Amino acid sequence: MSDLVQRLITAHRNLNREIRRELARRLPDTLRLARLKKERLAVKDRLFRHFPDASHMNRVIRGAPRRARHA
Repeated sequence: MSDLVQRLITAHRNLNREIRRELARRLPDTLRLARLKKERLAVKDRLFRHFPDASHMNRVIRGAPRRARHA
């Protein structure tokens, strides 16, 4: 997998994390949320340029290395 795709996947995950963090706040900043969601969509669009078949993209993203999660 190319470095660009890896960076896009990482950026998408980081944006998801920031969106969840903002939503968890007592008073979420709606402007920040809108900006984060817009950025996330732009990253997703760039990923789709590399993987026009969404099912293939999902398999690649799920298989991409990520930090281990502990339950």
